[in-house]
Amino acid sequence: MKYYVNHQNKIARKYTIKEIISDHWEEFLEEMEEQGKPIRKVIIDEVEKIIHCQDIGRGFALYACQKCNKIKQVPFTCKSRFCNSCGSKYSKDRALSMSAKLLKGAHRHVVFSIPQELRKYFAHDRTLLSLLFEAAADTIFFGLSKPKRARTISQA
Repeated sequence: MKYYVNHQNKIARKYTIKEIISDHWEEFLEEMEEQGKPIRKVIIDEVEKIIHCQDIGRGFALYACQKCNKIKQVPFTCKSRFCNSCGSKYSKDRALSMSAKLLKGAHRHVVFSIPQELRKYFAHDRTLLSLLFEAAADTIFFGLSKPKRARTISQA
């Protein structure tokens, strides 16, 4: 357990995201079921991975030092990109992998999102997400298809 001194100079316990999820997950599932908002299986599976991440009961590796004969037990991780500890490693590895594939030069970061008014349709029918990706790709290709000079002249 980790502790810290809060703003009132009192020692307080520091909770992890994993502990908060573990403590309230079953209650959350029941509440969603009562409201008629069942959680998709893929989400349940990912949260279960996070809850059991680094659980010795789910397996571990043993490492022994040949010099001092110390043995270290290292629990297996969940490797979920949604897990705070595993996801951080996933993100760093992914960023490194992507940066190795990029051409040298200036890059732009573009984010496409779904307006809040339309999100209920995508939540109801997940296959509509492919339309979002197609529209985003079409938008990017359209923007890149015009020469820079032609775009500048037409905007002037």
